[in-house]
Amino acid sequence: MIYLDNAASSFPKAPGVPESVYEYLKHIGASSGRSSHKLALKATAIIFETRELLKDLFRANDSSRFIFLRNATEALNTVIFGVLERGDRVLVSTMEHNAVMRPLHFLASEKGIIIERFSCDEEGYPILEDYKEKLKNNPKLVVTIGCSNVTGTIFPYQEMAKLAGDTLFCIDASQLAGTYPLDLSDPNIDFACFSSHKGLVGPQGVGILYIKDGVDLKPHTLGGTGSRSSSEYQPDFLPDALESGTPNTAGIAGLNAALQFICDQGIANIRSHEVELTAYLQNEIEKLDCFKLYGRKANADRTAILSVTHHAIQNDVITTALNKRDIAVRMGLHCAPIAHKTIGSFDRGGTIRFSPGYFSTVEDIEHTLRVLKEIVGS
Repeated sequence: MIYLDNAASSFPKAPGVPESVYEYLKHIGASSGRSSHKLALKATAIIFETRELLKDLFRANDSSRFIFLRNATEALNTVIFGVLERGDRVLVSTMEHNAVMRPLHFLASEKGIIIERFSCDEEGYPILEDYKEKLKNNPKLVVTIGCSNVTGTIFPYQEMAKLAGDTLFCIDASQLAGTYPLDLSDPNIDFACFSSHKGLVGPQGVGILYIKDGVDLKPHTLGGTGSRSSSEYQPDFLPDALESGTPNTAGIAGLNAALQFICDQGIANIRSHEVELTAYLQNEIEKLDCFKLYGRKANADRTAILSVTHHAIQNDVITTALNKRDIAVRMGLHCAPIAHKTIGSFDRGGTIRFSPGYFSTVEDIEHTLRVLKEIVGS
């Protein structure tokens, strides 16, 4: 299988990831922070070391500010439910994922929060003048993608965070972490949410929430943490305040190996390879003259995501034909209907999304292009 669905979940995983998960399950298996025997101490060490790797990779100051959850969706929900109260105003883009929009609409119906959207152009890029204008309404929170999972368009997130001023700023970095520089030493970024299984080439089932030092967040899941067990009240210090229950230590062990691999390879090298493959794919599809391409054309402004529709053939016909030839892509609305409305692909049922990864090759792209030409008769 030629795998071009890395925007959904990376595959294959980084070298050492399956082995690290197996090693934990086969030889450790204990819960971290819950017991004092040597196996529990090994589990605790894995989690601590993984936090330290995250701190170093993303240039943060304190590893305890990285919270392990189930996925980026839970991380975003933790921020949204932990910050917004009755009547608060929140500002989002017109390119957001349902991981942001569904909890916001729930709070709008239950607590009367006010959702405002700043506009993006047909390439999925934010219109900063509209963003600045909407900030004048004093939202309590800005939640915005760092990169679109539909078009690959990269937002100027650092500039936007600075413009937000005293408004809390949360970046959904699901499509950036591991494949594009993400600097969490930036004092204007209050929260960052991402997962292990996309650009970080780790296992599913691990989400990461970063919280800037000095920013408080109310927990919405409470329970056992292995700390201050004599008290029936939730600990008030991180990471324990937001990490109730037994963590996915097997997944975190796999993430540990993935982070070591990324640090060894260097994000600049990973990005260079992915940009090269995506540019090649884009240029060759443009030559077919029967596809509409969405998103920004300049490679510096996008990640390794290419969304297209054919002028005449339906998305499902093409993706089904690709699947029969062992080429994995994703079609549809990609859990981001408002994004497709913004770029004009909603009425087509969304797009066909190609997303190469670090382990994709030029030969993969060449073969995909040959098959695609056969399917569309070019």
